[in-house]
Amino acid sequence: MTSSATHPPTVSPAAAIRLLPHGTNVVAAPGCGTPETLLRALGRDADVLGHPTVFSGLQLGAYPFLEAAAQGQLSYRTWHPFGPARAALRPGQVDYVPARASAVPGLLDLWGTDAALVRVSPPDPEGWCSLGPSASYVCHALARARVVLAEVDVRVPVTHGDTRVHVSQLSALVEAEEPACSFPAAARDETSDRVAAHVVGLLPDAPVLQLGLGAVPEALTSFLADAGATDVRFVGMGNDAMVDLAEQGVLAEGPAAVSAAELMGTDRLMRFADDDPRVEVRDSRHAHDPRVLASLPGLVSVNSAIEVDLWGQVGSELVGTRQVSGIGGSVDFVEAGFGSPGGLSVVALASTTPDGTRSRIVPQLGSPVVTLGRHTPDAVVTEHGVAWLRGRTVHERAEALAAVAHPDHRDALALPARS
Repeated sequence: MTSSATHPPTVSPAAAIRLLPHGTNVVAAPGCGTPETLLRALGRDADVLGHPTVFSGLQLGAYPFLEAAAQGQLSYRTWHPFGPARAALRPGQVDYVPARASAVPGLLDLWGTDAALVRVSPPDPEGWCSLGPSASYVCHALARARVVLAEVDVRVPVTHGDTRVHVSQLSALVEAEEPACSFPAAARDETSDRVAAHVVGLLPDAPVLQLGLGAVPEALTSFLADAGATDVRFVGMGNDAMVDLAEQGVLAEGPAAVSAAELMGTDRLMRFADDDPRVEVRDSRHAHDPRVLASLPGLVSVNSAIEVDLWGQVGSELVGTRQVSGIGGSVDFVEAGFGSPGGLSVVALASTTPDGTRSRIVPQLGSPVVTLGRHTPDAVVTEHGVAWLRGRTVHERAEALAAVAHPDHRDALALPARS
């Protein structure tokens, strides 16, 4: 709790930022809940704040504070580099913290959460606002922060779940000057559609699906209706394609058909989620807890990768030594799929890089970092089929993986697979 006042003042973004203690640790909401107005003001005034440190997961928007980081006026630490932050990674300025999503609330306690920046709906007559599309680690940050600054946006949906915030928890309000961040669907192509078609064939009846980001999850969601799927539920993340499933009668009826830490989509998804009990936005301590998720029968985790080697090891964070992504919830969801009765852990990827020159099924990972160990995936799926790994020997697994590589690269993989 941060303010004893029933209604905190509405101030300018600059005045709100001046409420932050010097040298403070600031946690910013991620995704479509990115507080862009407050972050822009923070970037402008970082030089008078005694070198604050900003922490966040996958942010959208322009990252308007990165210039201040480059000038040494603040530091930024993220467990999910995205967009401009990937190119800005520099020790002491913009740093990557390897962390699974379920661990983030505990890390916030370790680092210390002095302040939180969030984006909320306008307060209702009883003083309740909504975090809308983003709960994840934000709930934990709000409970710990001494200063909470909230930018108010009438377009933020009022969602069910763990998103209610009373104005008495807020130190100050500002009017949102920047439009809400959105996350358009990834562009699908023939390859992503073929990968998704193979994944559909692995799904149990009435599945609970966890889908990562990218073209394959988008294609998979759209294929469910044609595949005759019914009573489908989603965990982890919500996207625009789930609205189509609701309209087609594929989405499960009743509350929490979508139970997500984040809603990553456009205004279409936000309108659908507004006061709809079929959509819940949950705290990471629920939404990313593999023990909670594993209690759901038929949970299928579908995540992408940069490359998979013939040992079955999965690299999802680096291209060579260049950091391009984070661990996110992949480890948590994979463990949940393993523990779920009738559940599965699936890694889905195109067999080659976009230009077709390099295989993404490789003898050994090109990156020094393994995101998912070789014991982790039950199956690896490319556009050329399904490599079933669960219960197979190291040689059988290698042969199965080589068989779903692009035909142009199979000969190069055949000898390592047999050795």
